[in-house]
This record gives sequence, structure tokens and C-alpha cells, in this order.
Amino acid sequence: MKPDPPLSKLPSLSELLKHPTIERIVDQVNQTTIAQRATGFLEELRSNLPKSSGQGLVPSIHQLAERLARRLLESSAATSTSINATGAIWGDRWPSPPLAEAAIHEMMLVASEYHETSDALSKQVEALLKELTGAEAAWVGNNFETVAGLIEEYGNVEVAQHLGLIDPADFGLTHIETLADRLEAGSDLVLCDGAGLLGGPRCGILLGGKKRLEELIKQPSFASRAADPLALAALVATLDIYQAADQVVHKIPALRLLSTPLENLEQRCARLASLIVESDLVAEAHPTQCDSAWYDTSAVKYAGPTWALKLVPADNRAERLAQSLRASSPQILGREQADAIWLDMRAIFPRWDQQLISALDESL
Repeated sequence: MKPDPPLSKLPSLSELLKHPTIERIVDQVNQTTIAQRATGFLEELRSNLPKSSGQGLVPSIHQLAERLARRLLESSAATSTSINATGAIWGDRWPSPPLAEAAIHEMMLVASEYHETSDALSKQVEALLKELTGAEAAWVGNNFETVAGLIEEYGNVEVAQHLGLIDPADFGLTHIETLADRLEAGSDLVLCDGAGLLGGPRCGILLGGKKRLEELIKQPSFASRAADPLALAALVATLDIYQAADQVVHKIPALRLLSTPLENLEQRCARLASLIVESDLVAEAHPTQCDSAWYDTSAVKYAGPTWALKLVPADNRAERLAQSLRASSPQILGREQADAIWLDMRAIFPRWDQQLISALDESL
């Protein structure tokens, strides 16, 4: 029996528009825009699918709905959206990791209504942080850098920007103590970034002893820099995910990337290499196991094993290939080294695999 052709596996436009991911945003988008962008989306998909389906890249209806949602919501103006192929999931280049779907949903709900104060959200955040870390008290400022600047004059506050609630050693990477570990070891007050290993929104989170924290935040400079309702709503949704330990790596995007098994990265690397090598821009595409920094800032760097595509440009000009990738939409940012471009799979969501192929082959 012949296998079903790949195009027969595609859902219809009406099926996609009924998917819960799309239904949530239909009212936000002009109907003409929906018709034009959704139709164009399917036409591109039908054009691209035949070459990719043979390598197992036929997306599920859920994946297609996510892609269509991004297409419907995208601005007509140029954006800075990037496919991160550098391998660094966190770092100076990426100050804000992608948020969990639940966090985005809560931000949308808050943004669509009037809110007199943030007291209720602040209390929810404090309760969750106390429960998850063992802290006596917690407070959230509008961003990490601002709060870090405020505490300089007060002292006795440990700045640990990257700390979160998960130890990367759980995934076979560098051991990094958690916020709970730090507090249990005797730290009085700790400041971390909500957009660090926590995987939440950008904000400054202060945790520690109740008396010391209350003395600190009663200062006028702190009161005026408390986090806004949008950040608090996103943080509540993110912290709520941690209450179900088995769901954390599935629902928080950055941790999903960090926890991806090497075997999975290797398989994707090999599959993509066989397609990308057909591009006129690439002479060779080598799946390569290597080490790279998954957390990379000026202050701290953590590296671990990964798989990357080493692309040798057809004209031996790595800089030109890098420019071509940056000029694609969305732009693709990798590492340029040893006369080649390295696309690190550690930081690339599987939903972007087809986009990588398309960017390297104008015929797709």
C-alpha cells in the first residue's frame, strides 16, 4: 500500500481556524488580514512540504496552529524576531527568553482590562515565591537592573541574577544552586532576575527574611519601582507551573530547550543536514557534537554538550553566509568560527527547523 502523500495530511483552513490556539486570537485580528495571511500561510506550506516530508518534518496540527498564530499576530512593520542558533538560551544577547503560553495568556487578559492596583497580583506572587523557595517574604521590582542599582547602597543583599527553581544538573549540565538552596544556606536577602533560569518575565525578584526585606522596600525609591500588573500576571502564571513538577520542562520554553536530550538534538541535526546541503549557499553540512555556552553573560558563562550543524559555505566566505542568514525573515543568528557557520540545535525550537531549510534554499 502506498503511503499517503504529505499534502493529504494537512488540515484545511477551517480546521486550523477552529484550533484553540487560533480561536483565542481571532477577535484581535482584522478579518481581511486573517483571510490573506492564513491563505498565504497554507500556500507556502503546500509549496514547502513535499521536500521536507520525506525527512519526517510534517508538522502536527498543533504546530501548524502555533505558526499560523504568529503569522496572524505579526506586525506589518519589520521586527527583530530571530531564530536563535547561537546555543545560548540565556545571556546578554537574549535578555528575555520566550515566555510560557500560560504567562502570555495571563498578560493578554490583564492588558485588555482596567486595573486599579496590583495588590492582589503582588500577594499571589509573594505567596507562590514563599511556597516554592522557603523565603519568609518576597517583593518584585520592575526590572532586575533597576533593583540591582537600588540595593547597592543598602548592602547585605546577594545578587544572583541567574538563579531559578531548577538545577541544570538535573539535565546533565553544570550544577547551579537554586534559590531555595541559597536561602537554606543562610542568605538573608537574594536578588534574581525573573527572566533567568526561572524562565519568566524580566523583573527583579527579592527574597529573604521578612524583617530585612520590609525595611528595604519601605524606602520611597522601591515603592515607585514595583513591578507592573503585566509582569506580575506573567510571573504568577510562570510560578504556578512549578507547582506541578512534572510539567515544568514541558511548559516553560527555555527549560524545554535546556532539557532536550542529546539524542534528540543529534537526530534533528542529521535530518536537517541532509536537506540543507542541497542549498547552493552551502558546500558541506556536518552534524557535529561539541560544547557551547548555554548561559552566556559578561559576568558568568555555563557550557555543556550539544549538537550543531557546521555549515561550510559554497564560496568559502563564512561572513557572506552569515549575512544571508541575518537577512532572512526571521533572521537566523548562529556562530561564525573556523571559516564556517555553526547552527547550534540547543537553542532552536523544533518549530523553526523548516524555516532554517527555507532560508538556505530559495527554491523551497
